[in-house]
Amino acid sequence: MSYPVLLHLDGRQAVVVGGGQVAVRKVTDLLAAGAHVAVISPAITALLQRLVDEGRVNWHKADYATALLHELRPFLVIAATDSAVVNAQVIADAHDLGVLVSAIDNIPGSDYSSMAAVRRGKITVAAATDGASPALAAHLRRRLELLIGDEYEIVADWLAELRPVVQKHIPSPEARRILWESILDSPILDHLRQGDEWAARREIDCLLAEAGVGETVS
Repeated sequence: MSYPVLLHLDGRQAVVVGGGQVAVRKVTDLLAAGAHVAVISPAITALLQRLVDEGRVNWHKADYATALLHELRPFLVIAATDSAVVNAQVIADAHDLGVLVSAIDNIPGSDYSSMAAVRRGKITVAAATDGASPALAAHLRRRLELLIGDEYEIVADWLAELRPVVQKHIPSPEARRILWESILDSPILDHLRQGDEWAARREIDCLLAEAGVGETVS
């Protein structure tokens, strides 16, 4: 069984070995996470070329070489070539460097695997099948997308804003837990789904007042 985590990659160096369509998806996700991305490949897709031209990706136009990975000293590596031999070499070299590495063909030695994720602002909900079926993971992601709408993003922003305020006014962890549950169990999500943000704000303000918190959602 794998251990699910969220990696904080903002400002960290990531290397993707490979320049095809799979590499495009990996690079796009890494950029969205704030990583500095380098691609090692003799050729790349048009989309990757555009990212290179925009200065968002550093392209090393070459066949994979151990020395190049050692030179880049990444925090994280993804082997995304169509060669199992090359991918295995990338894994071995990354392990020599002591950095996290994953290969797209699930060959032995990968430290992690990507998950099918739904993102709503500060919220990330992901599904994985431990390599059994990427199609099933994608199916689960589509189901989650239907369940978790944009209203959750709004609520997450409000709760993030209120958290330090509630901690200041309500010292008891149990009392805070009850307040958070009462907010989430209230009709605020229904109000937001209906486009009535005013009613959702008023609902939260009433619950805060009942709990002795005098401040409101801005």
